[in-house]
Amino acid sequence: MSDKIQNSIYLLKDKIRIKNRTRQVLIKDIDFDFLNKHLKEKKFIEQVVKSDLSKLYEIKVYYKKSKNNVKWKEFIETVVEEGEDILMSNRSKSESYIILIRNIKSNKIYASTGGYAHITIQELVTTDFGIEILSRLVTGDEKMLRSTKERNLTGGVQGEVKFFRNEYNLYENENFGKIYNELNASLNKSVLEKTFGFQEKNLKDSLCIVKNSFSLKKSVSFQELLNIIMKCESMLINPPVVEINNIEKITKSESILMENLLEDLLEKIYNNYVKIDDFYSVEISNKDFEKYFSASYSILTLRFNKNDVQIQFDENIREIQSILDLIKNEIGVNLSYDDFKNVIENSQIETFDETNTLTKDTLVNHFCSEINYDKNVYFLIEKDWYRVKKTFVDGLNEQAISFFKDSQFVGPKLNKWKKGNENEFNESHLLQTNTFVFDKVTPLFIEACDLMKVDNDTVYFYHVKKGFDNSMRDLCNQVFISARKIQEDSKMGFIFLQSLYDRVVKNNGKEEYFKNIKKQFAKLKKEDFIKLIEDKKIVFVLSVLDTAKNERMLYTDIKDFDSNIAKFTMLELSKNMRYLGVDFKVLQLEK
Repeated sequence: MSDKIQNSIYLLKDKIRIKNRTRQVLIKDIDFDFLNKHLKEKKFIEQVVKSDLSKLYEIKVYYKKSKNNVKWKEFIETVVEEGEDILMSNRSKSESYIILIRNIKSNKIYASTGGYAHITIQELVTTDFGIEILSRLVTGDEKMLRSTKERNLTGGVQGEVKFFRNEYNLYENENFGKIYNELNASLNKSVLEKTFGFQEKNLKDSLCIVKNSFSLKKSVSFQELLNIIMKCESMLINPPVVEINNIEKITKSESILMENLLEDLLEKIYNNYVKIDDFYSVEISNKDFEKYFSASYSILTLRFNKNDVQIQFDENIREIQSILDLIKNEIGVNLSYDDFKNVIENSQIETFDETNTLTKDTLVNHFCSEINYDKNVYFLIEKDWYRVKKTFVDGLNEQAISFFKDSQFVGPKLNKWKKGNENEFNESHLLQTNTFVFDKVTPLFIEACDLMKVDNDTVYFYHVKKGFDNSMRDLCNQVFISARKIQEDSKMGFIFLQSLYDRVVKNNGKEEYFKNIKKQFAKLKKEDFIKLIEDKKIVFVLSVLDTAKNERMLYTDIKDFDSNIAKFTMLELSKNMRYLGVDFKVLQLEK
């Protein structure tokens, strides 16, 4: 037996939001009185501690002993004979403890746990204590990463575990929008000696594991544990040496904050419902965005007072305004906020191909937006909330300035946008020389572009967007899907673009627009259309009209544009286009 074990250290929050029996939100101080009551409710029993453990810290210990059913016993009964030892008991015992350590001067409370007790305190702990400690122990170029658990703010991969054959540094593993959930790092042994006071002869390993807790991969005594806490406290007084996370995912432990954020967003959407001039940008999308954007049709189910109204769309739903218009037409124009909220929270979107469901989720889980709440910026991206630090916004603006400087489009310009919607703007280019309008034409449910221009040795695929706002994610996703398809098509004889030609020529749309786009190819055969494109350089152009009243330019005034989601997804698209090897430029349309 040893008086030393490996410990994880947690820092508890100062306050917590809880709901009382009437569902009212209360803010409670997390102090010993609160913790004593909270842990007793969880069946933990306070233990008497020794009186001379520390002069700096007040210490409390809580203990819990549980008996649990063994899930595999019934299975084993079918394998071994009755009366065997393995069947003598179907209950197992588990023991857990929580040590609470309060700094007498600062009132900061730390915790260390054993058994399953770490689960009990998750809602009470800060989310980044360990990562904040590591950010003060290492530099960005120090090769110390052994493994990471991480995720990106956007993208198809929700979580990723990495193991490094040779130690990496933070800069080598850098990716804008990355969120580290956990890092295993190899610290310099001199750091452990100088910072924590360990002797070199006692240091066999120098690993630490950081997440919402801080743990040295080393067995320590209780007094050494107190010393580590004291050293961590002194480190937190100083600024980080390197910033590891500048985006923080809001977890279930902050469920009340998430409810408040959603409530704030719904109020903004309601204001938009009441008064269209109070427009608030909310994109409608789905976590599986490729399936969502490839749907042949969508069904929106609006539910109010146990009645369902189903509306079918011939494509996917992309922005909140179309849904608000339908609520007015199908449910009512004078809904109270509570009734409006009821409709939003109980409605759903389902998308289909010809025969099967592609995606299905609640309407709220399709929302992508950005709000300012309680002096912080938050992103909502398909079910998940993120707290965005100022350093993220600053870094985003710096990268955006560089991106727009390098990506300014030089090539065939488009018409001035005098009035009308995106479709009307695109239609204004019909019958121009070497210009083709493909808005609303989607073979394989992929929109190749809104407009195509052929100029000398280059083919330009223009994707048009009115407004540089949160709904830019929609367009950026479309551009990426289109670019990947066109690049693939260029290596396969332009089969997809041939089908695009066929779709236009064979369309029997009764609208004037569809009759006019058919005329584009009245004197141009399919093989001649493909010859215009063959052996030419391909450039994708994201074409944006800024709808702000004051004049500003993306290339020079990007800091004046409010939507951080738009900037971020634009940068992500740029990165993904580079991976594809496709040229990508941005054109700001003239009014």
